[in-house]
Amino acid sequence: MNKMIRTYTVFDVLIILVMTAGVFLTFNLLKSGRPDSVVVFRQNTIIAEYPLLPDAVFTVNGKVGVVNIEIKNGAVRIAHANCPRKICRQSSGIRNSYGQLVCAPNNILVRIRSSKNGSDVDAVAY
Repeated sequence: MNKMIRTYTVFDVLIILVMTAGVFLTFNLLKSGRPDSVVVFRQNTIIAEYPLLPDAVFTVNGKVGVVNIEIKNGAVRIAHANCPRKICRQSSGIRNSYGQLVCAPNNILVRIRSSKNGSDVDAVAY
């Protein structure tokens, strides 16, 4: 019975090192920076920006009516909306810069912006 003994070549070791470095670099790039503000969009235009701390409730005007957005304990949620089904209120709050809240009838999108390098890139969507 012949046993094959596999030895690693320099090329094999190089590939393993490059792949390992790539994993660590990718993980660092995908990590969000410290979330620091809440940005509200209406029809792809920023209409409001608020700090994530301290706790607050603010109102924005949407297409159908008003939307109350609540910031509490570093999380953001839609507390009240004048829309027919109020589906946006059923979603849980967001805490990370990759989360979004949407009130479609009001054309309102709420995101948390991260301070990391001034960048707001979402690796999942872009």
